[in-house]
Amino acid sequence: MPIVWGINATKVYVTVWLTILIIMLLVIQFYVLQFRWWWAVVYCFVAIVVPLLFIFTKLIKAQSTSDYHQLSSHTKMVMLTGILSMLLFYIYL
Repeated sequence: MPIVWGINATKVYVTVWLTILIIMLLVIQFYVLQFRWWWAVVYCFVAIVVPLLFIFTKLIKAQSTSDYHQLSSHTKMVMLTGILSMLLFYIYL
């Protein structure tokens, strides 16, 4: 995408989708609170939403290749914690 669209357009695209993802996760967390699944909500907020907010802020400031490499690593960690969060929902069901 950065090759075809350019870096700034790609940053805007990713930022928009990251914002949508964060909002959707927060909405889902409020829904899950109705079931009193406290550990799942805390885990999701601490291990997924907070790192996504960190990625969001770092993405805006990113300019060098090493910045994008760090963002890639953080994104992979968030994906791993997201996959592991399914274990909490499995425990509650």
